[in-house]
Amino acid sequence: MQESNVTLTNQPKWFVLIVKTNKELQVAELLGRHGFEIYCPAKKEVRQWSDRKKIIEVPIFQNYLFVRLKESDRDTVFISSHIKKYLYWLGKAAIVRDVEIAIIKEWVSNDNISNIKPSHLQKGKLITIEKGAFKDKKATVQEVRKNELKLVLNGLGIVLLAKIKDVA
Repeated sequence: MQESNVTLTNQPKWFVLIVKTNKELQVAELLGRHGFEIYCPAKKEVRQWSDRKKIIEVPIFQNYLFVRLKESDRDTVFISSHIKKYLYWLGKAAIVRDVEIAIIKEWVSNDNISNIKPSHLQKGKLITIEKGAFKDKKATVQEVRKNELKLVLNGLGIVLLAKIKDVA
């Protein structure tokens, strides 16, 4: 019975690496060349410079990479100074389930889903409204609902309901 527990704990799992800003794709490529199974979900964006437009690939999760390996091999990924550490949750290295990685891959590859970006909308967070009459105004999240936020507009003292797609 004890042997099966050892086997289960030594199965490869998806861990979350924290890397330096704007180094996600570079680190993913480096780790991939060294034989690690890496996933760095990215999207293509059009960026405007003063003289031209360019399509670039941008990581969806800024500062994060997913690496699949055995628990016993976790220290072997630190081959670049751009890798800071593992993400921890409740005192343990955060593990992302295979099904969650599969869902992210499906979203990224699905042409019907656009403008993917992670959101950490929680009570007390300061946000910027992106659309509508209060565009570019700062607001504090007072309540998070299924498709709406209850916001307090800073400086105006106004409470309003906003659709989640209208805020950053």
